Amino acid sequence: MTLLQNALPACGQPPLRLTARVDTTNKDVKSVFQLVGRYLNNHPDSLFANPDWQPAEVQRQVVGHQERVDLAAPFLFADLPARRMLALYQPTVLSIEPVGSKYLVRVLFYAENPPKWITDSRWNPPHILRYYAARDAGGAWKLENSWGNELARWRTYQTRWISFHYPPTLAFSEAKARQASRFCDSLATTLKLPDAKPFDYYLMSSEEELGRLFNFDYWLAYNTGFTQKAHNRIFSARGRESHLHEFVHIMYHPVPNYFLAEGIATYLGGVDGYTPYQQTLRDVARDLLNKPTVSFADIYNNKYRNQTNNNPRYAAGALVYALVRAKVGIAGFAKLEESANTYESLLGQVGQLLHLKPTQVEAYLLRELKSYATYN
Repeated sequence: MTLLQNALPACGQPPLRLTARVDTTNKDVKSVFQLVGRYLNNHPDSLFANPDWQPAEVQRQVVGHQERVDLAAPFLFADLPARRMLALYQPTVLSIEPVGSKYLVRVLFYAENPPKWITDSRWNPPHILRYYAARDAGGAWKLENSWGNELARWRTYQTRWISFHYPPTLAFSEAKARQASRFCDSLATTLKLPDAKPFDYYLMSSEEELGRLFNFDYWLAYNTGFTQKAHNRIFSARGRESHLHEFVHIMYHPVPNYFLAEGIATYLGGVDGYTPYQQTLRDVARDLLNKPTVSFADIYNNKYRNQTNNNPRYAAGALVYALVRAKVGIAGFAKLEESANTYESLLGQVGQLLHLKPTQVEAYLLRELKSYATYN
């Protein structure tokens, strides 16, 4: 493996590395390689009109949405700033290959001498990035997000509530798509959601396909779907025309308490978008029968959880909505959602709605959850 120094080591990161597949004797390949190095050393976690990107990308992301130009940035630097991230995980360009008039660049992040927390969590390598490089109007090489390059081959199907976007490899069902749209119609009517509006739904069959929309060839994070409410769009890697959980998220009004925000989406749309919350509560309840020290607060605070997901917490939030609805109806949701984003505030709101003293609420909620151990 050889090394090539970046032109602008602005952040003080180690030099960008490359593999034998990257032929820097090719003038264009060398220019693209230097472009990537320059970008990664030029504060990639910051919001500004980065000169290493196509002007159209900067205009759309930075000017239009007030977001970082690189669609991967929110995931790359969610926990660590760029300086720390790139010091821990040294970037290596795996390949720079021609794709028509453009180049496709793949960059591996890997910690060769990881600290203990990386070794213990097995969080290595966390990412393989993919960027496109194309010439701008002046002939200079600039970076592009994968977004437009990937979606250029996708298909679209329109319904009353949902614009479906999917790759041609997906076995898409128009009948199921219409059924999903009817769910949204029912949701808006039943819960009286006057501000709900049609949205975009991007569905695919794998996490890799999802990652490619955000400049990833590979990401270690367990990520099968999410909602970007600011963009009015949903993503799902489950290959289903319905992801009811995320549909609720995008149509329902903001809920300050995160536990309740996930609770309402789970109550109406299931834990994973289609599995009824009662099934998850049954599994959690049966597990708790062997863990008598676990409290409802532990579930709320995510101290008790499945190894790879937040399902217990989501289902517990759904249970709270079910109990409120059984006692005072849907009208009680507004009062419940006055809860601040704290456990104490939640207990207070639930106590008022269910006519319980604050000291009684936690034991009541845990008892109700455990009753699902016999659910069939």
